Amino acid sequence: MKTIKENIGAFSIFILFFITGFAFVISFPKLEIQQYINSFYHPIGNSIFKFITHLAEGWFTVPLLIFLLIYNWRKGLYIGFSYAISSILVALLKRLVFSNFKRPHGFKELIENKEYNWLYEVEMPSNLSFPSGHTTVAFCVFFGLALIIPNKKIGTALVVLAVLVGFSRTYLSYHFLMDVVAGSLLGIVTAIGMYYALRKKLKLQF
Repeated sequence: MKTIKENIGAFSIFILFFITGFAFVISFPKLEIQQYINSFYHPIGNSIFKFITHLAEGWFTVPLLIFLLIYNWRKGLYIGFSYAISSILVALLKRLVFSNFKRPHGFKELIENKEYNWLYEVEMPSNLSFPSGHTTVAFCVFFGLALIIPNKKIGTALVVLAVLVGFSRTYLSYHFLMDVVAGSLLGIVTAIGMYYALRKKLKLQF
């Protein structure tokens, strides 16, 4: 409870995102949701989200991890373990459990809206959709940072950034909303699980 109270802003942003996304997922067909989100396409949004979506990739997360290990090895160890575990879980789920789940591009022939905006300048895979790996990593790393940094306003902003990474995956047609919602939950659970595991079991103080 103490952790929740200290990070109420970050928790609130995640809960709002998860509940809203989950409500859409259980209320409408995934292709209908995808076409609705795609209707907000704009060239400026395209450029912004193409940058944001890559914040959950190695070019950003690895240097961040190295910096943390140098600055505070305990915090770096926590984020590093969380990052590794979340990545492994996503890979296992994608390839062993949900390997037949297609991405939006795999349903291209079923999307009847001729005005659908496919971004042909970016690579569009068609399978291994569930859950979203980028979203999982974003929520795991950024929410994990929110738990361990003193400035909770910055922590809340980091979770907002994770939300934007998740939304970018659907906006850019890499994933369905259900993939993103599931990824956000997996990332949060991993971050919280590793936080308590390292603090309670290994007595590691951040």
